[in-house]
Amino acid sequence: MVVSDKVLAVLGAFSIERPSMTLSELARATDLPMSTIHRVVAQLTSWGALERDQRQRYVIGFRLWQLGMLSPHSYDQRAHILPFLEQLYVETRLPVVLSGFHADGGVIVEQFLGWRDVNVAAAVGEQLPLHASSPGLILLGFGPPAIWGPLAERPLRRYTSRTVVDPTELRRIAREVRRTSIAVSEEAMVPNMSSMSTPVFGHRGELYGAVSVAWRSTGFDHGQLAPRLRSTAQRISTTLRESPDESLPHPVRRGL
Repeated sequence: MVVSDKVLAVLGAFSIERPSMTLSELARATDLPMSTIHRVVAQLTSWGALERDQRQRYVIGFRLWQLGMLSPHSYDQRAHILPFLEQLYVETRLPVVLSGFHADGGVIVEQFLGWRDVNVAAAVGEQLPLHASSPGLILLGFGPPAIWGPLAERPLRRYTSRTVVDPTELRRIAREVRRTSIAVSEEAMVPNMSSMSTPVFGHRGELYGAVSVAWRSTGFDHGQLAPRLRSTAQRISTTLRESPDESLPHPVRRGL
């Protein structure tokens, strides 16, 4: 394994599930000798790609985070979208989420606004399950047929007693989502937590992502959320459609 492969193996070992690791854990995760781990981690730490937290465990460093923020996934059209998300939060006082759809069919959480409940909040960059999350159901309803392929390769995970794992029922739900442009996940991923999503379309009319709101299921009437969500998504889609084809890459800088 060349040096660059070893560096990538170490960085790639970190994930949402493993945000911090010791040298021994890195060695086990990468199958690299401890001597190699010591050398690679020392280089990455010196450069700023890794750093130690308060427990002296290694985590992704600030410099690598800065570079990640230059990715188009971090700023692409966000300056146009953010005001609409903020307005939706003001109207609903519920957590507002923008999810982006990755080319491989993944649903990636992009932005949170409002309070974050530890039981429902996903991390920025976290991939959500297609069959159990409302943004995932939007992708199943409006995305290309190819995204259904991986779902048939293995049994779907049942997160709660209300998770739909039957492919036939899931396809019925996806058809209804496409008809109404609304997807609801009621306690399908986290007990006592629900969410509602609607699609956002990009410059050329392609599926861009989904806008969602989340709430605690107990005693909450979500009947008035669908019109607000649709209105927000329509305004965002209109803005994206009327924006220049190739926007200049710049991170969103929020004013006071």
